[in-house]
Amino acid sequence: MIKIPTLYNCFIKQLHYIYLLYAIPMVCVTVILTGPFQNPDEPNHFMRAEQVSRLELLPSFVHTTKVNNTVKSADSTVLTPPSGGFKVDKGITSTVACFGSVFCHNDRTFSTHRLNKEMFYKAEKYKWRSGIELQNFANTAIYVPIIYAMPAIGIAIGKAFDLSIIKTLYLSRLLNGALAILIFFLALKFAKRSNILMFIASLLPMTVSLCASISQDAILISCAFLLVAIIDNIEFNVTPRYTGRQICAITVLITIIGTAKPPYALFMFSFLFLSLNIKQKIAIIAIPVLAILTWFAIDHNNLSITFAPAEYHFNAKLQILHILQHPFRFLGLYFKFDLLAIASKIMEAIGILGWLDVSFSHAYYVMAGAIILTGFILNFQFKRHDHNKVRAALLMSALITTIGLIATQYITWTSLDSPTLSGMQGRYLLPIFPLLALAVSRSSRDENLSTPKALISLLPIVFPIVTAVYLIEVLLNRYIG
Repeated sequence: MIKIPTLYNCFIKQLHYIYLLYAIPMVCVTVILTGPFQNPDEPNHFMRAEQVSRLELLPSFVHTTKVNNTVKSADSTVLTPPSGGFKVDKGITSTVACFGSVFCHNDRTFSTHRLNKEMFYKAEKYKWRSGIELQNFANTAIYVPIIYAMPAIGIAIGKAFDLSIIKTLYLSRLLNGALAILIFFLALKFAKRSNILMFIASLLPMTVSLCASISQDAILISCAFLLVAIIDNIEFNVTPRYTGRQICAITVLITIIGTAKPPYALFMFSFLFLSLNIKQKIAIIAIPVLAILTWFAIDHNNLSITFAPAEYHFNAKLQILHILQHPFRFLGLYFKFDLLAIASKIMEAIGILGWLDVSFSHAYYVMAGAIILTGFILNFQFKRHDHNKVRAALLMSALITTIGLIATQYITWTSLDSPTLSGMQGRYLLPIFPLLALAVSRSSRDENLSTPKALISLLPIVFPIVTAVYLIEVLLNRYIG
């Protein structure tokens, strides 16, 4: 008879394969059940991917008037989006419009704002190459093209086989999800200490939902997991030693992550404390920094394009000026703790899906939170002479990256001189999670594990079954009825 501790250790050895057993069906079902364009900014991500499919790697904003950021208010700080936009296939906006009534509704209005057959019949009429139009999607047009490689391939296939745009959307979602799943699989295969916590986070509803979308977040998050997994695999050996391939992999991954969203480049702080020589440390920091600066230089025109409506009162330049004029007031905002807001962001990271209008029951959030906490408690360990310098560096990297993210969102997506830090969304915390997981974890394998502890340790491994049931129920209720 197989003992429970033995079973647990067997599962831990095969955790990457167990992940596939969960992730493949969960992502495929989520692709199908999630309404078209109902993921965060998915229409704009799809437009950016369509640009990449045409090899328009560096998009160019076409102004229909000579005046940019024209002020239409007596308030000179108000910026309005300029006239014009980026070139995109006009069939996309026509297809998005078919599902416009489904967007952003609370649970009281779901019954009248769900999907129906007529929407799909109408959407099926729109094909590719119906002409080019201008759309302002500056919030995604600024992103590097490599992060949209798989959706762009899906769109290229859709165009080649004359698929409708709606069918191409689902194909692109599947391809994006396939790549994300592969990267998560590799992360779980390489990770030694942080694998169980990574496993938990990789199968949360938010992570699964992003993998089932066109969003760049799917690749960004999975790359962050793989980056930390490589460090996990090498750094905590008795004699840590990185091969040339591993150094190249770390460099490529942090370059993708940093160019996709620059605040995550702060991960590189931990690189200073890895078991690398000075030349290697300089290389894995200098190359990504150079890549980020290069992208900023060639894409600076698009970075200055106003996207948000004027009534939001966003103005990044003046926001930075306010911070420089009142630095201590800005720093003080970090100490204005709003427990309800923090709890809301944690719930978002676990899974408030769609356009933040698809919530799970309170019971699910409690269970998911308990599983995450259980994972941390069971794997938590600090000992003397246990690579504590590296672990402290990982914790510091997680902290400064979080601070940097909040500051970036305050500058770019918060009204001028706002008295609160806002603009942060829960999904932005997911790439930071593996840093924290590795910083506090011991080896997940334990040959001397007691039977009661082994039973508790199995809970995170079976919990995705609960997630899958809730996920299907929630998506059916929101979009199908």
